[in-house]
Amino acid sequence: MSGSLAEALLFAEAGWDHSVAELSEELRIPSISALPEHEADVRRNCEWLVDRFRSFGCEVSSHEVVEGGYPVLRAEWRGAGPAAPTLTVYGHYDVQPPDPLEEWHSPPFEPSLRDGFIFARGSSDNKNNHLAALLAARFAIQAGGPPINLRFLLEGEEETTGEALPRYLRQQAADLATDWVLVWDGGFSPDGRPALVTGLRGILYTEFQAGGAANDLHSGGFGGVAPNPLNTLARVLGELKGRDGRITIPGFYDRVQQPAAEELAAWDRSKSYGELLRTMIDASALEGEADYSPVERTWSRPTLDVNGMIGGFTGAGAKTVIPAAATAKVSMRLVPDQDPSEILAALQAHVQRLTTPGVRIDVKQLGAARPVLADVRNPAALALRRAFEEAFSQPAMPVRTGGSIPVALDFQEALGAPIVISGLSQPGSGAHGPNEHFSLDHYRRGIETLLRFYWGLAETAG
Repeated sequence: MSGSLAEALLFAEAGWDHSVAELSEELRIPSISALPEHEADVRRNCEWLVDRFRSFGCEVSSHEVVEGGYPVLRAEWRGAGPAAPTLTVYGHYDVQPPDPLEEWHSPPFEPSLRDGFIFARGSSDNKNNHLAALLAARFAIQAGGPPINLRFLLEGEEETTGEALPRYLRQQAADLATDWVLVWDGGFSPDGRPALVTGLRGILYTEFQAGGAANDLHSGGFGGVAPNPLNTLARVLGELKGRDGRITIPGFYDRVQQPAAEELAAWDRSKSYGELLRTMIDASALEGEADYSPVERTWSRPTLDVNGMIGGFTGAGAKTVIPAAATAKVSMRLVPDQDPSEILAALQAHVQRLTTPGVRIDVKQLGAARPVLADVRNPAALALRRAFEEAFSQPAMPVRTGGSIPVALDFQEALGAPIVISGLSQPGSGAHGPNEHFSLDHYRRGIETLLRFYWGLAETAG
């Protein structure tokens, strides 16, 4: 027999100060999966979560799936009984690197509470979400248990598009049978309303390595004859996208699927929405394809962006060299039905056409994920919509989102259960950038939302 939702909400209110303290404690762990020097920290974060799940009666295990990867954390509470349905909740415990450090107003791994927000790396993406779900489970169990069984699958490789959880899902699919999947790694829409995600863009993340002469050369002695990888790489990167925002890779747009007219009609394609985005990012203007509204550019159009570039001399003072090598990181956000492997092959061929004599450019894939579409008319999505409205006093809206959650497609294909994609981060939360922050009001109401969702799912199943 399950406990009472009302009692669980009382436990959540009584435990509020401790909930904030636990979020601060997890945020102090620099679980940066992209940097090898933080391997021990990523694993420490996993163990920290293992301890928390065990503390309120979950059966917990961590699984080393890929050599050199990070563990998949699996936690289960089956107290509702074998006849009760199961909800599987996804999250990730790794975070992005915090650079540039000089732009942070407080140290990124020393959480700071200011004006109703908590500032720290990972506060918005994604420790807020999975910890709110964990705490909701704890309060529900304190109250006698939710009317559904709970499973949590948390990974430490989301920010690096790792293979551990996708492989685990496909290897253990029969053992992971579930009635619903909540991909709890997102946030509210730009206008401040709760969001139910109908589509995620995919990603192709690449590294360009350009090489010229065997060593750095004196730009006076060899300027004019020595191939310059930095010059060429800058030229190539610039030619990958025109001033009109169109990407020049041959065939890049061939498989782009346009949104259905019904879906498109529901989007805010007004100038005021574009102005909202411009204000949010604090830029003087927006760029991109003029034939498409800002909401289309961010939700249903593919992109190409240079994420970083380095080479030659970048220190203080002067050193006139022609560099022997240069490197750039380039990401592409992909939309249905673009295939990352096809785009990679087209990109590699295009770069070879664009390079200059004496400069070789190798393009290698660092990560990839296909786009995802999700139906928000299933009973689980409707239950979450009701829970959001009860906790936040405003209805959730169906949206696409420009970001990627690489494992979402693996959940769909391996488990075949209805999938709901959402989260608690407020607009303009600074995820992946300096001064990332999360609203404590969203945290409090988010725990309430999840509790209402756990009980609402049982009514759906009944």
